[in-house]
Amino acid sequence: MEARTANAVMQGPILTSASQRLSVAFLRCTWFLSLLSLFAAAAGLESCARAARISAAVQRSWAAAGTAKQPLSERASKTTSNRPRSAAQTATLDVTFGLRVVGVAPLPHDFVPNMNRSPLWLGGGKEIAVIGNRAGKGVMLGFSGVNLATKRVVIEDYGAGAPHGRLLDVALGSDGHTLATAVAAASRDHLDLNLTDVFNNKDTHQVASLEGEFDSAQLAWLSSSKILVGAQAVTPAGNDLSAETAAVAVSGLYLIRLGRRTFTQRLNGLGCSLSPLAFSPKRNLAVAQGADGRPPAIVDLHSHSCVSFPSSRPVQVLGWAPDSVAFLYRTADGAGVFRFDPLTGSRSTIAISSGAAAYASDWTIIALGSQELSWRRVVLEPMTPIKIQIALFDPRHGLKTINSLGFETQAALLAQSSMVFSQVSNDAIIDIATNGGAGLARAIIEYSYPSREAFLLAHGPLRGPVTISWSPDGQLIAIVDGYTTRYTLAVIAPPK
Repeated sequence: MEARTANAVMQGPILTSASQRLSVAFLRCTWFLSLLSLFAAAAGLESCARAARISAAVQRSWAAAGTAKQPLSERASKTTSNRPRSAAQTATLDVTFGLRVVGVAPLPHDFVPNMNRSPLWLGGGKEIAVIGNRAGKGVMLGFSGVNLATKRVVIEDYGAGAPHGRLLDVALGSDGHTLATAVAAASRDHLDLNLTDVFNNKDTHQVASLEGEFDSAQLAWLSSSKILVGAQAVTPAGNDLSAETAAVAVSGLYLIRLGRRTFTQRLNGLGCSLSPLAFSPKRNLAVAQGADGRPPAIVDLHSHSCVSFPSSRPVQVLGWAPDSVAFLYRTADGAGVFRFDPLTGSRSTIAISSGAAAYASDWTIIALGSQELSWRRVVLEPMTPIKIQIALFDPRHGLKTINSLGFETQAALLAQSSMVFSQVSNDAIIDIATNGGAGLARAIIEYSYPSREAFLLAHGPLRGPVTISWSPDGQLIAIVDGYTTRYTLAVIAPPK
């Protein structure tokens, strides 16, 4: 399955590229396995009660959708005329009856959203923006108003926000009102960095320019006055005579300092190849996640240096600890979900057969998986039904608890799950698939870490990817889903 990622991908134009998601797995920390046999006794009635609450909450939400007695796959296969009552319908999902739906907006038939980019919440949540491609142009569309009925072009190649070229990336400032854009000039001899007002895209001005031809870029705000640009230069063809006279582009990281006089600095001496970057909350570190033969690496943004990473294969960062001292990541080969400490270089196993893990605001790791799984069983019995559970683990103090969600899937499908977490509300949105006689089905589940309760937000047949993001205040979620030429944007309020 697909999921939003906050990290831009330096693999060609951001608005038109697509990449395979990484398959992953679920397991507790390596020594955590030895605690599992003791956990049932140690957790006692409190854990049982929490598990019962979660299972009951999910079952109640299924009942609210009128489907509690049927497997997800069977429910999804029913015809439209026999569908149970729902709060709303998106391109592929039925939203659980009783939930507040802010709006469901069909995306234009000629617009293809980039499912590697999460919806952006502009102006603190006044408008939701979706990035994609329309008629061969990169474009960002904004949706607002009653039932998201008001639609506009926020940024477009050779138009609003990118008047002189092709949009490679966009990043929203912490104020929610300023967009930074990286634009490859039509003349192909420079890369421009522009600033645009979210609600007045005519107010666009260039603040920096890099000489040469670049085919991809990634932007990140380090502070209100510092922007980091990761730029990948085009390699001139051997017979390209124009390359002899044109400015030679230099790949690398460029720091743009904004002010009365803008200053551009290339971060020399990194000693590692660039690849998609995942930034720490403190913006002191970044993980180059690896791509196209370039291995992962840890980038120290203060000392302008790189540290090798204990893997030569691409990884995807799932989340950072609030103090930036560690991060969770998953591997491209599906080996698992791991925790890495950049200071000590130590790595520990968190999960197998799950792609869903995150840090809560108190450093607790929340991971989706199953106590029934082992490395051996994943290999030998990938299609055997297993109970889906949520584990809460504090790396400083050990295991907290394991709770059941009250339904089953298979290890091979659990490996495709994903989680979008809000550290503001400490709520997770889990995207997971199940298998049944009628085919694959998708369930979108909210898990509240403060209350230890889960709720089925939406379900439907597994058709195409979804991308999800939380609003800045952690109260709403935006979901883009669909397939072929039918996509929708939906904004939903999870239960309180």
